[in-house]
Amino acid sequence: MGTQKLYLELTDKCNLNCKMCYRESWSQVFGDMKDDTLNKLANELKTQDEIKEIVIGGIGEPTFAKNFIVALELLKDYKITLTTNGTLIDEEMAEYIVKYVDTVTVSIDGASDKYREIRGASLDTLESNIKRLNKLKHLNKSKTPKIDVQCVLSNENSDEIFKVMDIARELEANRVIVSNIIPQVETNKDSILYTRYENSEIKNLFQKIMLHGMHRGIKVSLPNCELKTMRNCSFVEDSCAFICSSGDVSPCYRFSHEYTEYVFGREKQINKFIFGNLEKDSLKDIWNSERYIEFRERILNNGYPSCLDCDLVDGCDYVIDTDMDCFGVSPSCGDCLWSRRFTQCP
Repeated sequence: MGTQKLYLELTDKCNLNCKMCYRESWSQVFGDMKDDTLNKLANELKTQDEIKEIVIGGIGEPTFAKNFIVALELLKDYKITLTTNGTLIDEEMAEYIVKYVDTVTVSIDGASDKYREIRGASLDTLESNIKRLNKLKHLNKSKTPKIDVQCVLSNENSDEIFKVMDIARELEANRVIVSNIIPQVETNKDSILYTRYENSEIKNLFQKIMLHGMHRGIKVSLPNCELKTMRNCSFVEDSCAFICSSGDVSPCYRFSHEYTEYVFGREKQINKFIFGNLEKDSLKDIWNSERYIEFRERILNNGYPSCLDCDLVDGCDYVIDTDMDCFGVSPSCGDCLWSRRFTQCP
């Protein structure tokens, strides 16, 4: 079976500088995807019939990319999800989005003042842009794009979630996706709402969120708030690949860039891990390489340690970074907060 879902990062640049973004701990040089790389990918996709969905997003802001509209035209035959901060969608861009995009997932982490504090931008701009998008959708008698709202929760904005849901209703949103913060800087390491063990306070909050959503007629997708035994890698199970703006092919968001994360307060270096680059090889050859196949099989069969609930984790050197785990395999997924559904993405 080949790749069925692609995460496509047109750029890792962004017009905003959000407090909880992965880019906060980056030391790399930001860049855009080359037109030749994008064209090569688009041409290769024409020869494959297994890919069902393309998520245009990544760590950067896709509408900030110079080739954003070109990408929409090249990939118009696929189900497209756009993940965006929504602040750059002008009239021309809205027309292309209504024409080609199936779902727009827009990030809103608080009402007016809190939103500005977190993202350094005006919520009014975002709301005006999404309302423009909806108006154009209605004028064209189109059912798409559906609007999803994503909110990253921490102890800094947990009381804002109900306001966010009310905003989502005003924006005619189909769903609110709630995710947990993964701290990237030390000042945020204690801002998490999730815990290893019993978490009755946040469970109660999540119940209220569900009820609020029911009363507003909005679907709500919630993350885990406490550590569960079950591990689930949606990137592997859904046959996904992440294509970085550099053309590098990574298995997931987590390994697409180098950054620092704090796992229950413990500092960890996340190192980039790739299986190839589209400038040198085809996506099909990369996907079917022996290393990539072995990686997917290992994750599907849970052939990696569970560091989050290991009794030895506080004295273990393997959890300092993602280079190798205590089973001797690389990269290490044992500390992954995504696999425990503490964080989730479209």
